[in-house]
Amino acid sequence: MSKGIAGQRDQSPMNIEAIKKKRAFYLASSAFSLLFLGLIYAFSMFAEPMCQAYGLEKSAVALTFNIMMITFCIGAVIGAQIEKRIGLRTTLFASAALFFAGFAGTATFANGSIESVYVFYGVLGGLGVGIGYNSIIATTNVWFPDKVGFSSGVLMMGFGLGSLILGNISINLVPLFGLSNVFSAIGVATVLVVASLAMTLSYPPSNIVSIMAPEKACGTNSDDPADNDNILKTPTFYVYCIWAVVVIAIGLATIGNCASDAQLVGFDVGFATLLVGLVSTCNGLARVIIGALYDKTNVKITMLVDGIVAICATACIVGAFTTGISGLYVVGAFCCGFCYGGVPVVASAFSRQRFGSKRYPFNLSVVNFAIVFGSLLNIIVQAIVNDSSNRMGVFLIMGALAIISTLDVIAFSKMWDRDMRRLENLRLSSK
Repeated sequence: MSKGIAGQRDQSPMNIEAIKKKRAFYLASSAFSLLFLGLIYAFSMFAEPMCQAYGLEKSAVALTFNIMMITFCIGAVIGAQIEKRIGLRTTLFASAALFFAGFAGTATFANGSIESVYVFYGVLGGLGVGIGYNSIIATTNVWFPDKVGFSSGVLMMGFGLGSLILGNISINLVPLFGLSNVFSAIGVATVLVVASLAMTLSYPPSNIVSIMAPEKACGTNSDDPADNDNILKTPTFYVYCIWAVVVIAIGLATIGNCASDAQLVGFDVGFATLLVGLVSTCNGLARVIIGALYDKTNVKITMLVDGIVAICATACIVGAFTTGISGLYVVGAFCCGFCYGGVPVVASAFSRQRFGSKRYPFNLSVVNFAIVFGSLLNIIVQAIVNDSSNRMGVFLIMGALAIISTLDVIAFSKMWDRDMRRLENLRLSSK
């Protein structure tokens, strides 16, 4: 038998109805698993309880979120490589084990030790999420060559809603059972869910494109010309990254500090905690809306819309800090969650459409590496204002960057059109 996508052997021949049934199950179970892995975004909820339970400084704990996002990207790259060698199932088991080590290790060793929080929650937890995220997204999306934006949106919604659903449940259990017990329970639950997915999820047949999206197939030539382009040697990728890095930085600046920022503009602790979950909802909904927009239009329009939302987000938050109108912060935070939620959907669909399916897991991990630079940009901006409490200064700079990133879409659009014409000519010539 010949090898299929990502080095897995082909399955038995399947008809359209069988594919639709199986991929619907995979999409639902993958989204459910990502709901648990998406607890990475609930950090703002856990930060204050961690300070109280483990006797840690707020400023030191805050750095954990950026560490976690960086190792998340590193984990995605590692996951793409090890999956080719050890297979999808073992890779997902490794993801579950690292996630468990991250949360259970924090519960066991974090008391009075910020270094333990960095190592377990930040590094091991981030690696586990990154490995699992990349493998799940890359595998499930390839089942949907005809609906890349839709499948990406549903999967990303599951990932984005983790903090709203499970984060709120978890934080409400802390007074009853203690933070360490809750963290351990999160680790166990995630292991069970991801391990269950590992036992069922599989790759699609190698002819999935010709079956479900024949208009995208390349005739008798099984090679898509997009597969032959090296993502790291393609200028369009780097222009895309400018947009992605800025929008990610804006999102992280809000998500990582949402609860504390909300209190700065006048909200009480209860609403500030709830707002974290509501921003996560916008994050999740954006992934479906942006996915649908991608399918109905194109990557250029999608990026432009998301960039405009980022500008509105920063303007509202700056307005809230300037005028003291707390409602503006809510609107701005929602917009930040929305624009951030749109980036991974565009990343997933962009890497699949522009660089094909042959090296999709690796290409997706490379595209998602923009999160590392977004995290670093967030840290740099905070260092520039030279005052951790100067949140308005942070968002003034982010607002200027948002305008630059939106203008960057113009340059990207020209390069995208050129690339698409070239690939289409190659596909026509191969028929």
